[in-house]
Amino acid sequence: MPDPEPDRWSDALKAGINVEALVQAVLRESYLQTTEDLRRYAEKVRYFNQVKKQVREELRRARQHLSAYGEASSQDEIEPWQKVRFASTLTEDEHGCVQVQTHDAGEATSVKELECYIERLELELLSLGDDAQLANVDLQNVLQKQQQALQMLSNISKMSHDNAMAIIRKMGG
Repeated sequence: MPDPEPDRWSDALKAGINVEALVQAVLRESYLQTTEDLRRYAEKVRYFNQVKKQVREELRRARQHLSAYGEASSQDEIEPWQKVRFASTLTEDEHGCVQVQTHDAGEATSVKELECYIERLELELLSLGDDAQLANVDLQNVLQKQQQALQMLSNISKMSHDNAMAIIRKMGG
């Protein structure tokens, strides 16, 4: 069975459709879409950086609180440490917007609980680092796609201009 695509292009050319304008419109739309994708991925990277900063700060504060007890036994009760709420999971809704779900960490009342909390924060920080790295890779990929679309638009515009100039030269010559 023959490919129907060549017939569609032939029909479009016979009907007088400007193929160059059509290609430029498609590429322009592609560029605009990648710009929107770029914005979403940049938001995601910014989000991960903010959460990592919050977790680092909470980790610093928890370590300071723990160091105040020095040689205390892991069973010793300490002045209650109010754990901070921070983002634990990140999802996207149907519009591509970032949704954050938080969890309530409660409070630590012993050295052992505070040590466990610090360990969980360190694991959370590692996990966020991996997620942030993936978001950065996605951002770079979308940026590369956008640059390729812009390069194609530029090339097509140049070819169109060169063709028009060649036609003008032939008419005058």
